[in-house]
Amino acid sequence: KKKERNTYVLIADDKKLYVPIEISEKHLSGAQVGEKALVKIVRWNSARVNPFGTVEKVIGKKGDNDAEMASIVIEKGFDTDYPSEVESEALKFKKQYSPIPQSEVAHRRDFRDTLTFTIDPADAKDFDDAISFKELGNGSFEIGVHIADVSHFVQPGNPLDKEAADRQFSVYLADRTIPMLPPALSDDLC
Repeated sequence: KKKERNTYVLIADDKKLYVPIEISEKHLSGAQVGEKALVKIVRWNSARVNPFGTVEKVIGKKGDNDAEMASIVIEKGFDTDYPSEVESEALKFKKQYSPIPQSEVAHRRDFRDTLTFTIDPADAKDFDDAISFKELGNGSFEIGVHIADVSHFVQPGNPLDKEAADRQFSVYLADRTIPMLPPALSDDLC
């Protein structure tokens, strides 16, 4: 809500913060009235005076499902975005390995001609586990267990490794997944 003299007020979702946060127009970072935002308190000199803050991130329109889900994730301390160097590295690998170069196929076991299917349910948020089935003859069969492996791309010390170490896991919500690694790897290449 707009207040006097180009100052806006943010009412926190978390009821533990019982006072509104005042934000000057120059610290809105593009936020509009009716939107949710992540705000950093930069000054709170007295319990009798409202704190002042700056908008760190605009989350979206209050009540919008995407904004509400992102708000929950941020409130719990998770990040929905990846640092630019992490995104860049993931996109570099996606370009380099799409399609998979023959030189890479040459030193791996190629299962593309083997019946392989996911064992993740239809409503899974990611499809990264599979089994394969192959008839070998004489009544013998080969069953393969396949798990997505990102270790080829996540090398010690690279930006993807540092991000994975910081996040440690993917976050699963009712309607979405926030993967440990950028979607260029987690939803596509791997």
